[in-house]
This record gives sequence, structure tokens and C-alpha cells, in this order.
Amino acid sequence: MTLRIAVIDRDTCKSDKCQHECYYFCPVVRLGQECVKFDDEGQPEIVEDICTGCGICIKKCPFDSIDIVNLPDKLSSDLIHKYGVNGFTLFKLPDLEPGKILGIIGKNGIGKSTAIKILSDKIKANFGNETPQSKEKMLEYTKGNKMNDYFTNLYNKKIRVVIKPQTVYNIPKVVQGQVYDLLEKIDERNNLKETIVDLDLEIASKMNISDLSGGELQRVAIASVGLRDADVYLFDEPSSYNDVFQRIAVAKYLKKLARSGKIVVVVEHDMAILDYLSDLITVVYGDPGVYGIFSRPESVRTGINMFLDGTVPSDNIRFRKNEIKFETVSQLNSIVNDTPILDFTDINKKVNDFSLKIDASTIYQGEIIGILGPNAIGKSTFLNIITGNTHADSGSFNVMTSTHSYKPQHSHIDYPNSVQDYLSETIGQSAFSSYSKSLLLEPLGLTKLLDRKMSELSGGEMHKVAITKCLLTESDLYILDEPSAFVDIEDRLVISSTIKRIMNSMGKTAIIVDHDLLVLDLISNRIMVFEGKPNQSGHALKIKNKKDGFNSFLNSMEITIRRDKHSGRPRINKLDSRLDRQQKASGNYYYEE
Repeated sequence: MTLRIAVIDRDTCKSDKCQHECYYFCPVVRLGQECVKFDDEGQPEIVEDICTGCGICIKKCPFDSIDIVNLPDKLSSDLIHKYGVNGFTLFKLPDLEPGKILGIIGKNGIGKSTAIKILSDKIKANFGNETPQSKEKMLEYTKGNKMNDYFTNLYNKKIRVVIKPQTVYNIPKVVQGQVYDLLEKIDERNNLKETIVDLDLEIASKMNISDLSGGELQRVAIASVGLRDADVYLFDEPSSYNDVFQRIAVAKYLKKLARSGKIVVVVEHDMAILDYLSDLITVVYGDPGVYGIFSRPESVRTGINMFLDGTVPSDNIRFRKNEIKFETVSQLNSIVNDTPILDFTDINKKVNDFSLKIDASTIYQGEIIGILGPNAIGKSTFLNIITGNTHADSGSFNVMTSTHSYKPQHSHIDYPNSVQDYLSETIGQSAFSSYSKSLLLEPLGLTKLLDRKMSELSGGEMHKVAITKCLLTESDLYILDEPSAFVDIEDRLVISSTIKRIMNSMGKTAIIVDHDLLVLDLISNRIMVFEGKPNQSGHALKIKNKKDGFNSFLNSMEITIRRDKHSGRPRINKLDSRLDRQQKASGNYYYEE
């Protein structure tokens, strides 16, 4: 038996501009059955019960708006929620345990936020029906497992659930005033001062909320949730906008919250941070925008390696064709070519009250330089000097190439027409070659966005367009400022592997600024570390080999990293664990092997 799901993307479907190919080419329709019908507004609907799953409508749709998947019929008993006719379908829910942090890993659009809303009673699960069901339906579904008590207490208001939402940039639109005063009003646990220290909010707490940076706003949002006296704390992407120092601080704060006996659930795309803070991991797999399935919770190592392998053994499912592996071969000999592409003497630059010092270094053809450091420390200023957008006060840059391609930190693109028009205008028809499609467009899901107007894209979608434009532009030097921002964990891995593939195969050079340690570990040949006092002074140290660069940076953070024996991925050691103490004692904060 087969459970068939048909999904029509309402954002891309333009039934008034096509010939209704989904209807006229459907074999079931031709046999006289109404497998495809149209509502009062002329929008198509596919009747899943009589659809054969032949896939003809998928191929014939001119806007690539239709997805049809076949799933084992046994999943029908685990169908939790469906967003209307031909809408996204969610299967299963995660199990929660007091005193432990459950980390949720999976792509965007796969049901993570929907699950959080159900767990907080923000929406009622409809179990595949068009209208929400009674609470009794959920209690019946969870009968016999630990989540039955959870939902019983939730519906009887015996437990309190609070959520840190995915997006925080709208907060200043609805909340005004000084941060400290605002947090003081909601401090139900009487630990405001401790929270301010834990989340590095000493300066931000004295500011007006409308003047906060993205990272400060994110940590204030985390504090506003953590200060509530609740039983369950749900955090949706708490690392966004924060630098790696702040991410570790947030992770420690969430771990402290869980140790007080609370249930803590974290949706996160920074795999190293998720590994560090979680006690259990659940993988959400499926087809973004079509369906999502929650696996049962596993140990942190097992859960993340399941995601990287692309398999869920307990469900006998492979959800990705290829496994993701990390290189474990030492890269101490990391200069891949002795031809310089950029060298510079000691550089000094002052921007208002901020001063930046850059130590002399040389960058060679064919290598990838990873840049690490906290926010507001001068990294973007350094990139602006390289690109010529600003000039040094003293010292000199010698750039041995006339071409560079630059993806700035913020990727807003003010363009009136479609994604396809934008890529055609900025890159040319080569943007749509089979090479470009297989390299970026298809893996990043951009082929479905080509007909969309740029103004209609989400922040993450526009970010991926900006990265694609940067990498497909013919150049000798590629500069990307925070390519992992705003994209999910799988897209981060795609982007990282693509950058590495382009540079290695074509002998190009890349400079990458990012806060995701896993991303920089995956692609970098050498490392440039920035240190100093944010918003006051920055010091860019001489570029070092990968091990020495990471070692220096991790030492400043007082954390150590080991390699997972199965996948080769970097794992942050638990603070004060045996291995953490051992590596610190030996001075090896970063392990290559």
C-alpha cells in the first residue's frame, strides 16, 4: 500500500498564465475521473486518493509547481498535520524529556517550526483533515507513550510553554524602550543580572531596543524567553546573527536552563553548536515544502551522523543520495600554489572611533582563506579594503588580479524583475548551463525560484541568489562575507563543497568570513584570526596554516575540538570533560586527525 502526497506550490503556480497542462495531460482525467480539478478561484487541486503518481503533471507544469511523492502506507497512522488540500504534510512529533536539550536538525521548510507550534499549542494538529481536531485526538494518538502526559498537562494548562521565534527583526516594531527596563518587567525567575552576564548583554542592556544590532536583538530575545518561569522552552535558530563567541555563550546559557530541570528544545543550523549544546538529536527528513518526518530521538553523535549519512536506520529510510564526509588528512602544508595573488604590508585603518591593525601576509593562487573573529572587530572593513571600497590609512595592498567577485555581508538586492532576469543580466546565459544547474541552482533549490520576482524572495532565498551570482561570476578572486547566514544546514554544506570544488578545480582563490566553525573547517586551507575589543579596536593576525590558526582562535575561546571518527566532522568537546582538559594541557585545542 502507498500513501500518496501531492503538493502544489501556490507561490509559483500561475494557472492564469498556463494551458492547464496538469489537467489535460493527466491520464486519470483522460479516463473520465476528476483527478485534477479547479476551485472557484481557478486554482488547481490534485485528488490524492485517485492520483496514480505517474509524474506527468510534474514534467508538464511550466512553472515547476507540482510535487508528488509516494510514502509507505504505514506512515498514514503518524500523519500529524496537513496544510489544506495539496499542502505540506507533517508526520510524527519529537519526544521531550525534562532536564535535557533536544536538538532538531533538518532543512528549512521541512516542518520544524510547525512541530514547535503544535508542542506549544499555538496550532492544533488536524491529523490530515481540513479542520483542527479536538484535543482528545492528540491524546488518543499519544496514548501509551511519554508524550501523552505532556499533552495532557499542556491542554489542562498545568505546564507553561514559551517560544523564541525564528525571526527577531520585527521585535523593535512592537516593543520600545530601554532593554534593561523591558527585561526587568518580565524577569519571573529573578536572575536578570546573571542572564545579562551569561548572554554578553552588559552594553546592550543600557541601549534602546531600536538601536540593537541583529546579534544583540537575538540574545535579548533569548533572554526574554529564558527569564520567564516556564516548564518548556522552545528556541528556533538562536545562533542567527551571533558570532561564534556569542553562540558558545548562548549554548552555555541553554545548557544551564536545562540543568534546572526544564524541557529545552532547540532548532539550529550550526551543526557544531547543536552538537555542543544538545543531549539528544532528532532528525527531520523529507522533501521541503512537501512533507517532513521526525525520527525518534538519538544520542547526539548518532543523530548528527544519521543526518550526514542521509539515513534513518530505525525507519529503513535513505533520504539523501550521498553521505557527507569531512577530510581528515592533515593540511599543515596548506599553500597549494607558490604564485601570490594578493600581498600586503602592515596595514592601519581608522573608522570613526574604531581602529584596525592588519599584520602583513600573502595570499596565494588556488587557496581558500577562512577568517575567524567576533562581530564588530574589523573583518568587513578588511574585505572593503581588498575590494577597493575603502582605503587603508597606512601600508599597501598589492593585488595581482584585476577581477574579483564579492558577496557582501547583507544580501539585499534591489531589483524589479525575476530571479532569472537578474541572473541573466548579471552573469549571462552561462548561469543556466547544465554545469551551473548541477553545481548550484538545483542543489540550492533556485530552479523553482527563477520565475519569482526578487522582491518576493525571503531573506534566505535572496541570500542564496547573491551567493550564486558571486560564485558563477568569472573571476580570479572570490570574497564571501558570511555565506552560511540565513540558510539551513544542508545548504551550508552545499555552498561549502561548491566553493571548495570551484577553487580546487579552476585554481581560483577565495576569502571566506564566517561564524560557522564547521563551514570554515570544511573548506579552508589557511586561517586568518581577528582579535581585539569589538567596536573599539581590532587586530588581524598574520595568516597561519589551518591547525595553528584554529588553535589560536579556539584558545581565545577556551574551547577544544576533536574529530568524529565516523564522519570526520569537528566536534566541540564538552567543557571540562576529560578530553577537553587533556587537549588544553597539551596545547592542542584543534585536532586535524
